[in-house]
This record gives sequence, C-alpha cells and structure tokens, in this order.
Amino acid sequence: MKELLFDCLICILTAMFLMMLHELSKSAVYMLLQRRAGRERKYTHSIFAVHRYIDPVGVILSVTSSVAFSKPFMFRIQNKKYNRILGFTGFFVLLFCFVLSVCLLKMHVFGIRGLETLTTAGIPGMIVSLFLQYLAILSAGMFLTNLFPVSTFDMGLLIASVSAGKYLGLIKMDSVIKLIYVFTLFIGLIRYGVYRLLMLIL
Repeated sequence: MKELLFDCLICILTAMFLMMLHELSKSAVYMLLQRRAGRERKYTHSIFAVHRYIDPVGVILSVTSSVAFSKPFMFRIQNKKYNRILGFTGFFVLLFCFVLSVCLLKMHVFGIRGLETLTTAGIPGMIVSLFLQYLAILSAGMFLTNLFPVSTFDMGLLIASVSAGKYLGLIKMDSVIKLIYVFTLFIGLIRYGVYRLLMLIL
C-alpha cells in the first residue's frame, strides 16, 4: 500500500512539473515576442505564478490514464505568427522532455532498466528513477493529447496560425472534440500507445 501511494505521489509531482514547464515555456516565449515587438502588456498575474498552470483534472488523469494537460495562461493572441511559434514551442518542450527522459533511462541512471520494477537502493534513487519513468510516460501522453484540435491545446494554436475562420469552427466543435478525447481516454488508447512506444524504444 505504501509503495502504491509513493508511486502515485511521484506521478502527481511529475505531472505538475510537466504542466508548469509546458505552460511557463510558452508564456516566456510570448512575453519575449511582445517585448521584441515593443508591445509589453501588464497582466493581473505573473507568468511565474506557476501553480496556475496546474489543472486538477489533468492531475487526476495523470494517475488514472497516464496522460495530462495543463491550464494555459490566458493570453489573447491575434497574431498568426505568435500562435504558430507558441504551438511549436509547446510541442518542442514535451518532445524534449520525452527524449531526455528516454535517454537517461537507456543509460540506466540509478540502476533503472526501462520501465521494469525498481531495483535501486535508497529513497533518492527510487525518486529519481520513478520521476524519469513518469516523465517519459506523461510527456508522451501529453504530446499526444495536444495533437487533439482543442482550442486551448497546442494544435489549436497551430490551427489559429493558419486561419481565424478555421479556429472559429474549431471552437464551435470544441465539445464534440473533447467528447472524442474522453472516449480515447476511456478505452485507454493513448495509454496503450505510449506504453507500446516506450517498450519498443527501451
């Protein structure tokens, strides 16, 4: 029981870290673009209030379905170029986390071998090993999640960068797309795909 709770705790902490990193990176890039364009704006909340990026539903899904999604900083972006840059930034951060964690797992950091049972000695080694495992799993799951054309996801930003009309149509279809997304979670499709991918790589 203690091992299960410990495992869930590391999963939740990893999901929260990934959510904060994902959205903070996009927010920082947006602020940099605004500053370079000489259009700095003041917002009610700082982009560094990272707890605001944590989505409670995403935290629950990280434990139950091995996927997560974050709560974006609510910028009003009307520039197509900015949308494209931010969309690609979000995907890049998740891909970077996945590649980094997989590389560290393949190097057998702290004696861990892929997604097998932990054989490391000591709590610090177990924490790092579990963190790397969940970082690989959740970053892949979050990457696949953001491929869904939901208005607030990275794919939504990329669609907005192509056409405002298409993005408006996306918003109108938002509930249907989210229903399809929930169905994929219910049947475990994303979780299955992530684990199959990691088994092949590791």
